[in-house]
Amino acid sequence: MGRLRLYLITALAFLLEVLVLLWFPVAGVRPRVLPPLVCLVGVEQGPDRGAECGFFGGILCYLAGATPWQMALLALLGGLSGVIFHKASSFWGKWLTCLAALAGLEVLLVLGHCLAGASVFAGLRIAGPELLLSAACFPLAVLLTRLKGHPRRKRKGW
Repeated sequence: MGRLRLYLITALAFLLEVLVLLWFPVAGVRPRVLPPLVCLVGVEQGPDRGAECGFFGGILCYLAGATPWQMALLALLGGLSGVIFHKASSFWGKWLTCLAALAGLEVLLVLGHCLAGASVFAGLRIAGPELLLSAACFPLAVLLTRLKGHPRRKRKGW
């Protein structure tokens, strides 16, 4: 996957998340497409592409009003998923590795709530549905990475 295609897919996932999925919250939590996409790119393309995808997705989220922590965490998520999980061959293997990486991200979310003075149960009340919705958005992330453009026409002679 080329760099331009990676940026376009990340931007498309961001727009899908912000413009469409924002309107369908479940249990007070909106579905997220960027973390599963970042994990998938990290597992399939390697840690450098995963971190690049996460950093670009984090920049888009930051420009939309999120905190800089999201930019750092998405880049870390993409890089670590590529380093730790290498290449999973099947859809279910990729889904399980993504689930493990997303669970680690949700643990950081719960720790952040605890450091802010909230109870562990308040953090788990948010992290549980967010983990399930992100895991449910994994097939959408797979479809985004499988998008094909128009085939290029070859020039006929010079």
